[in-house]
Amino acid sequence: MNLKNLMNLMNLVEVNDRLDWEQFQSTQPWPQFTQSWAWGEFRKQAGCKVLRFALKDETGKWRVAAQMEYRRRKMGLGYWFAARGPVVAFDVGAEERRELFETFVHTLEERGRLAKALFWRWEPPLAIRTGERPLPPRFEPVPENNPASTLVLDLNQSEEALLAGMHQKTRYNIKVAERHGVQTRVTSHPSDLDRFMRLMDETAERDKFVQHPPHHLVKTFHTLASANMARLRVAELNGAMLAADMEVTYGNTVTYLYGASSHLMRQAMTPYKLHWDAIRAAKAEGKAHYDFWGVNPPTRGSLNYKATWEGISRFKHGWGGGQVDLIGTWDMPTNQWLYRLAFLPRILFNKVK
Repeated sequence: MNLKNLMNLMNLVEVNDRLDWEQFQSTQPWPQFTQSWAWGEFRKQAGCKVLRFALKDETGKWRVAAQMEYRRRKMGLGYWFAARGPVVAFDVGAEERRELFETFVHTLEERGRLAKALFWRWEPPLAIRTGERPLPPRFEPVPENNPASTLVLDLNQSEEALLAGMHQKTRYNIKVAERHGVQTRVTSHPSDLDRFMRLMDETAERDKFVQHPPHHLVKTFHTLASANMARLRVAELNGAMLAADMEVTYGNTVTYLYGASSHLMRQAMTPYKLHWDAIRAAKAEGKAHYDFWGVNPPTRGSLNYKATWEGISRFKHGWGGGQVDLIGTWDMPTNQWLYRLAFLPRILFNKVK
């Protein structure tokens, strides 16, 4: 069906009811926590304007939905961003998913429902299809905001099967941690959160990556924890916190969002015990997926490949699971001339590559 006919059949609505929103987003086969109502409230606290839209068919059934935040920038060059969105209904086929995404964008544009911005940024959780440009020419591929590639572990199998699917070294290191007596627990105590922040700083400095400021991490935890979506899991040996992670649970998925480890007692393989207990806990809760939230794409030449992620990607692949490669982050300029002027250095760099 052509775009115009699809647009005529659809009704775009702004959503202000949390229950309606969560009924759609949280029940997807692989729900995106960045499209949850609680995440939108967190972004509001960060100073962003947040709007939520749904595209309904002629029967009133939701086909597409996107939570969008306005990110202010200098000189009025702000933009609207849908983190891992829009989300297309799970019962839509692969080809129709792209059609519905375009219908949603065009309808939103035609109805003028968003305030003026330099561009709109999209991250539809659509899988890459070999040999096909995923979006029309007016959309510009840009470096990922949220991971375009991740590793998702299927929890609908026995613990024995999960262990069998791991790399031999991962299984061995879990046993090493258990022999050392590493213990894990879930906590929300302020002193544990403070220690986690210090571990995050240590890890960022050691592994040479840029970390969110502590106040951002603390606000993320408190906002999502108040919605029963975030938890802090720590791994200790003789009372010392040697590893910790922040997990986000949404729908049927637990996501390993942030993690940190100490340089001390590395021979105890503490992170392995931490993740194994997190995986088993997610399985015991009846979750279907454990999402490792970000690995390198398959090829070094990819726009989103990061040399600094090579070590963590190897660690995550050791747990088994399947790699999911999405089409990534795309900008839709509302003014091509201004957009290219604002991002000229990046555009030239990409052409040289």
